[in-house]
Amino acid sequence: MFEVVILTIIPELAQNEFDALLPLVSPEKQERIRKFHFFRDAQNCLLGDILVRTVICRTTGLSNKQLEFSMNEYGKPFLMNTHHIHFNISHAGHYIACAVSDEPVGIDIEFIKPVDLKIAERFFSSDETAYIMADKQIYRFYEVWTKKESRIKWEGEGLHKPLPSFSVFEPNNHLTYQIAFQNNEAICHVCSTKPIMLSVSVLNTAMFLQSID
Repeated sequence: MFEVVILTIIPELAQNEFDALLPLVSPEKQERIRKFHFFRDAQNCLLGDILVRTVICRTTGLSNKQLEFSMNEYGKPFLMNTHHIHFNISHAGHYIACAVSDEPVGIDIEFIKPVDLKIAERFFSSDETAYIMADKQIYRFYEVWTKKESRIKWEGEGLHKPLPSFSVFEPNNHLTYQIAFQNNEAICHVCSTKPIMLSVSVLNTAMFLQSID
């Protein structure tokens, strides 16, 4: 089982929709969401949590109230109810990407926008930097970036693993990167331990709200 859902938050939530969804997450998450200064950040955090809950409930048959979450020592969230369900979330602008699998998974989505390519020399390995500079520099930058971020999130150690310490091109028979979503605005990769056929759904706000009614 390996499911990816891409949520496009267009239009943004109305205040009454936001208020109706907030009780669906834990009191701790509600408190965190209320502390955001900007509505978009609060909205994205809330929708990301509910997106994961929706997919997990559909997959496991558990109800939302039964779901219990915790975090590892590096801050990666995990489901306490079962060790057979893994998930990961990523936000970028008006996109939220969620991956749920029966094995560890990392996902990263990024907006494709102009970037100072000197960042590659600072955070990427030499072979990654050479790949980026050879052709289609902006696209390749985000291709490599999302692969690296998904790998770090798959490992669950956060930035304790420096980005330049590994290459997405290094041979690894137990690790794979797969593209989950791409358009002219954003690109998304997932990292897992084996190549599989991804089940990818792309929803807008109205479709998603209807699915949880």
